Amino acid sequence: MAISLVWVQRTRSATFDKGKWTAVHSYLVRDSTDQDLTIANIVDTTVTNPITPYLSFGGGTESVAAPFFRFISYTITPVQDGLGKLWVVDFNFDSTVGDATAGPVAADVKTATEVGYTSIEVQTSVQTVDIWRTGATVPTSSNISLPSLIDIAGTKVDSAGEPISMLLPIQNISVRNVKYGRPDYATILAAAGSRNVSAFTLGATGQTFVCAASSLLFVGANTSRIGPNQYEINYQFSYDPTTYHLRQQPLRDIDQRASTTRVTPGSAISAANPERANVVYWKQPFPNEVDFAVLGIVNT
Repeated sequence: MAISLVWVQRTRSATFDKGKWTAVHSYLVRDSTDQDLTIANIVDTTVTNPITPYLSFGGGTESVAAPFFRFISYTITPVQDGLGKLWVVDFNFDSTVGDATAGPVAADVKTATEVGYTSIEVQTSVQTVDIWRTGATVPTSSNISLPSLIDIAGTKVDSAGEPISMLLPIQNISVRNVKYGRPDYATILAAAGSRNVSAFTLGATGQTFVCAASSLLFVGANTSRIGPNQYEINYQFSYDPTTYHLRQQPLRDIDQRASTTRVTPGSAISAANPERANVVYWKQPFPNEVDFAVLGIVNT
């Protein structure tokens, strides 16, 4: 005969201690026709009235508090003298709360090795790059991957074709995920060295960090096995919202010398008549663009 479970709540309690919430609830469970039960029957989600609703604190009776508690474990014990027909199931939950409050608030409480764990680290620094012009206009998004071969204008600052150095602000971003299943190494490899084809958002709702299309470069990923069928993936990015990873390059002759000119050609070089690079282009060393959704990154 098909199993139909009957759940009778024994106890329900929540504890706030040292800045952390925990909760438990306990149920007596039996079959509606008093058939013998096994642990397999109780955890079977296909039976009538399965265990599923009771994995939420209160089993449907705590509509306000339940979303702020997460199920972590249960213990299934036969009742003494219950003849295999009556069992006790104790469910355990935990959560966290905001500072200076005794009310539950939503929080991410996953540990660093738990599946679903995500961390985002950002390192801000400057990168030294060569420039021949200041104030040059960066191409529009449609031309960032393959900039037009036209002079970038701006103010000439080189010396006889030799560039000066500029400190370019960048951010190195690391997104760490813990997942079930072996990573898709081929997809990671294919995306390495590519920029984001569309805006990519990091962070949780209300605390988002949006990287505009073409500004985020996928540098690569480190992967490691940390448990049975459990893997850690550390995705690495370089964020450049200023030049979108473009670099300035002067027009060069066959000997690789920058093509130069003076304000007044034919006149002697002077402070008022300096030798400067004649034409400077934008070049994109990372022309490929990818939808980072293919990487399956959990970034919140």
